[in-house]
Amino acid sequence: MIGSYKLSLIGFSHLREEGGVCQDASGVKTLQNGWVAAVIADGLGSAKHSDIGAKIAVSTVLQFVEDHAPAFWHDESLVSLLRIAYHAALKKIKERADADDCNIRDFDTTLTTVLYNGTNTVFGHVGDGGIIALNPFGEFSILTTAQKGEEFNMVTPLRSGPDQWMFGVASDTAVALLLLTDGLYDVACPWLLSKQEQKINIGFVRPFMDRNILSVNTEDDFILVEKEIEEFLKYETKHVTDDKTILGIINTDILPEIKSDEYYTEPDWQQLSDFHSEKLYGRKTEEFSEPEEEPEQAPGPEEPESVQEPEIMEVPRIDVAPSRMNSINNFLTKHLFKKKRHDRGDDHWKQTESKDK
Repeated sequence: MIGSYKLSLIGFSHLREEGGVCQDASGVKTLQNGWVAAVIADGLGSAKHSDIGAKIAVSTVLQFVEDHAPAFWHDESLVSLLRIAYHAALKKIKERADADDCNIRDFDTTLTTVLYNGTNTVFGHVGDGGIIALNPFGEFSILTTAQKGEEFNMVTPLRSGPDQWMFGVASDTAVALLLLTDGLYDVACPWLLSKQEQKINIGFVRPFMDRNILSVNTEDDFILVEKEIEEFLKYETKHVTDDKTILGIINTDILPEIKSDEYYTEPDWQQLSDFHSEKLYGRKTEEFSEPEEEPEQAPGPEEPESVQEPEIMEVPRIDVAPSRMNSINNFLTKHLFKKKRHDRGDDHWKQTESKDK
C-alpha cells in the first residue's frame, strides 16, 4: 500500500502575535487510480492574507489533479497536468484577491506538489522548502531546488509566474517521499551542508521515511505515527519558530536497503560551522552548548519579510546551532518512535540503532 501522514503546525513566532495563524497548508489525496497527490504551501509572512493564499493553492491543485488525472502514467502528460494546476491555483488566488478588493501580493505563497504511483514521481515547485526522496537502495536525494537566493534569504512566490515554476520527473524509483516547508526543510537540508557532497541531514530525515526505522505497514500505523510526529514537532523543535509542515508518503511494499554505517554518520556540525565562519569572517565560531530549557517562554516574533519587487520576497534565515542538530537527531533515533519497539521486537531495534551510531 501507499500510506501517508501530514501535519501543518503553527510556529511560536505566530503564536506570539495577536490573532496569529498558521500560514502553512498541506493536503494529500489518494486518486481513483491508486496514485497519491500531495501538496504543501507556505504563505509568506509579510503578506497579510498568505494563510488564505496557501490554503487556496493547496485545495485548488489537489482538486484539479483529482478531476483531470489520466488512467495511465505518462511523465510528460503529468508534468503538463501540474503546470496547468499551478495556473489554476494562481487564478483562484487572483479571483479571491479581486473579490476582497486586495492586492494579490497579500496572498503570496509557495507551492510544492508531488504525484506518486508507488515507484515513479512527478513534481512541481516554486519557493523555498522542497522534496526529499528515498530510493530502494537506501539512498536519499533532493528533487527540488529551494528558491532562497545565493544568500539563503530570498523566496520566490507562486505569483512570480510560470517562468519561475519548476517541474520535473524523478530519475530514480522512490520508495518514500518527504515534503517540507522551509521551517523544517532548513533542518533537513541546512546551509552548513550546502557545499558538501551530501547535502541532506540524513539523521533527521531518515526516521520520517525509512521503514527500517519507521515501522508503518497499515493505515492505523500511519495514524499513530502522525500523532507521534506531532508531539515531536510541538515539544522538540522549539528552536524552529516558523510554521512547520511535514508530509510523508511511503510505499510499504518495498523495504529499502540499509547502507553502510558510514552513510549514516552524523556530520561534525561544529567543524562545518567553523569552516563557514572562517570563510565568511576569517574566524571560527564560538563553541556552542545546549541552551537552557525555557519551556514557559516562547521565542519572540520573527522580523517580517520585506518586498523586493516585483516578485521576490525577503525572509529571515533560521540557523540551527551545531549542538542542537546533534540533539535533534539523537532524539529522533532514540525516542520519537519508541512505541514501535514492541511491534518489531527489541532485537530488531538494537540492530537498527547500531546502524545509526
